[in-house]
Amino acid sequence: MSKLFSFYKPSYTQSEVDPVAMKAFAKRLWPTGAVTKSMLQMMQAALDVPRQRRNAANCIVRQTRVWADANALLGGVEDNDPLGHRQAVLAGGWTTISFSNAYAVAKEIAPPPSSADAPIKAWFAKLSDMLVAEFTPAPREPKYVWLDGNSNHRYWAAAAVGLMAVHLQDRKRFDWSMDILKSALDEAPYDGGLPRELSRGGRSLKYQNFAMDAIAILVRLADVNNVTLTPDQEKRLRAIAGFAATMYLHPDQLEAKIGYPQEVEPGMVTWIDVLLPHFRRRDPELAEKLDGIARPLRPMTNTFVALPATRLFENGSSK
Repeated sequence: MSKLFSFYKPSYTQSEVDPVAMKAFAKRLWPTGAVTKSMLQMMQAALDVPRQRRNAANCIVRQTRVWADANALLGGVEDNDPLGHRQAVLAGGWTTISFSNAYAVAKEIAPPPSSADAPIKAWFAKLSDMLVAEFTPAPREPKYVWLDGNSNHRYWAAAAVGLMAVHLQDRKRFDWSMDILKSALDEAPYDGGLPRELSRGGRSLKYQNFAMDAIAILVRLADVNNVTLTPDQEKRLRAIAGFAATMYLHPDQLEAKIGYPQEVEPGMVTWIDVLLPHFRRRDPELAEKLDGIARPLRPMTNTFVALPATRLFENGSSK
């Protein structure tokens, strides 16, 4: 995880990908992508193929234990400049979300012995501490101050820590993730456009929805654990979800607003299925609209969470 680098060409919006740098970045981090794909396949086998359930669950535990024993995703992180450090920590967070979800499925099917569970939880604790430290504001050079603002980076860190907190049954870590959710919603504009994400030029729609993926995980975790949002936070949540959905359907409106043509991909709205249970209880009209958008796109799977969106958090909670 050392000496990581940006894959964007230098620009104000940081939205134009340098294909050479992206290829090099992907090559450096290929093990994280490979294990995320593997976890998804094993989870699907555990959930959908009865005769493979126990074998798939045992494979998930073994693979997670291998990474835990190696202290994977932690080595060399400090051997980075601030931007590379952020890249390394985020890569660890996204990959750990895959492990966390897979491990939750495995534990439901074949609870692992403490000899496997203890080192895995110790690894989750170390990764959580790394994420919390990265996203606790500290003095920085002026050119790196932007790293401490509320953006999709911070939301994804909170999602990873919140999911691992469930395994650790650690209320302090869980509350940290919920504090970030609440601050994100407290700062969200009533028009629904997330300013940090809408500053990303032609990738603004993608980043608005990418932020929504992480926020959706946090809201689902909040609901499962009886964390109540304030009426104003609910209003702002509806606004950012409605904005993301409307601009997905009508990207020309966002283009007119910010002056850049937008990239549109069906997979960018997987957050809808994660948030639908919340909105069905609190805003049925919005839920119906969102369901109509998602219906022709199902089944939707998000590679960052590595689990079909409709199955997230059906069993997990933090006591």
